[in-house]
Amino acid sequence: MKPIHLILSVALFVGACSGQQEPYYGNSDVKMPQIDSEWNLELMPNRAGQYWKVFVYKDLKYNALFTRSLGWNGGDGVFTTGLPDGNIFWSFNDSFYGVVNENRTRGNSSFPRNSIMVQTPGEKDENLVWLADYVQTSDPNADRYYQVRTHIRHPKATLSAEKIQAGEIDQDYLYWAGDATIYNNQMQMLWGAVDNTDPNNLMRRFGTCLATYSLEGKPGDATYMKLISRNDDFNDHSLGYGDTMWEDEDGHTYLYTTSNYKVAVARTATHDLGSQWEYYVVDPQGNFSWTTQYPSTQDAEYSTIIPLESGCSMPWVFKKGDTYYMIGQSIWFGRDVLMFRSKHPYGPFVDQKTLFTLPEFLDKIGEQRYQHVYMVNIHPALSRTGELVFSTNTDCASFWDNFNTPGSADFYRPYFYRVFNWESLYDNDAPLD
Repeated sequence: MKPIHLILSVALFVGACSGQQEPYYGNSDVKMPQIDSEWNLELMPNRAGQYWKVFVYKDLKYNALFTRSLGWNGGDGVFTTGLPDGNIFWSFNDSFYGVVNENRTRGNSSFPRNSIMVQTPGEKDENLVWLADYVQTSDPNADRYYQVRTHIRHPKATLSAEKIQAGEIDQDYLYWAGDATIYNNQMQMLWGAVDNTDPNNLMRRFGTCLATYSLEGKPGDATYMKLISRNDDFNDHSLGYGDTMWEDEDGHTYLYTTSNYKVAVARTATHDLGSQWEYYVVDPQGNFSWTTQYPSTQDAEYSTIIPLESGCSMPWVFKKGDTYYMIGQSIWFGRDVLMFRSKHPYGPFVDQKTLFTLPEFLDKIGEQRYQHVYMVNIHPALSRTGELVFSTNTDCASFWDNFNTPGSADFYRPYFYRVFNWESLYDNDAPLD
């Protein structure tokens, strides 16, 4: 999350929806946001408990853009970072690459554990430049057509170079994406190291890699998004500080994570992610302070910056005016998207409210009920008029259901939402002290 691409301060346009009849919201004075028909947004019903001034839309344009049939056709993670040249960097964790059939079943697909893409200005398929190492793209009848290799491998991964060249994917040690930021005209990104070798403790986080990418040239150039350096031993944290970030005007970059749905925060000494990290922890008397000593998991949970009785996952922080806001998904894969507010990027974040509730079903053929919704991420670089842009990930009952039945290729891929007039959620609340 970076101020360079945060456009939340842009005023919302209020008026009648173009070409749409205004629904009744219980107040005849309520006006809907002015929506350009080319955005292809679909208004969601105002659900019970949703504040009547907040308007939530399904983003049918981006949903269609990520309904793909060749190459990347699914993935979770889904982070974006606005770049100085106007492009948008995307990263994904576990992804499907290959071919999707007409009935939206996946054919042969590989499963790289991370992947990257750059979106050039525009919202068409040609604007998505997949920076993938394809096994082969010339013969649709040969093996591994439009399958790819994992973007960044962990050094402890054990597959041989010959197997990697053939298109096999590491499953023992891997990297999953954290957030990214721009520093010194380069992109710095945190990759979380994951150990998948212990059947009693699968997907164990055991460290962080700091990777630096070049922004020279343009998509397609050998220099653009080239991995300049990587520090695989950057830290050995089991907590994912930097899962999400906020680059503040106070000179620090704030690094957020959760453990047991409690939100912990660290910060960098400067906007360089390689500078000294400090951790915000509370002592037994309830006093918070910054320390360079990495906290235990228990200490980090006790040092939560949201109310002790609250919990969320994927905490995203941004600022509008003098107020910092935090977005998070409700616990246990909940469908409620929560909002908090604070006077500081390190909290305390208070005044929890439900911003909106995600649909129970997906707009797809075949089975529409998903098993879990997770990784509810926000994308400031995709915002047009100051609205909040969300993506979600969903899975199906069984991993193999991603392949077998019509519509199965539309699990395990992002769906997008836009929320207008979100600031009104606190219209009736007293100002923060």
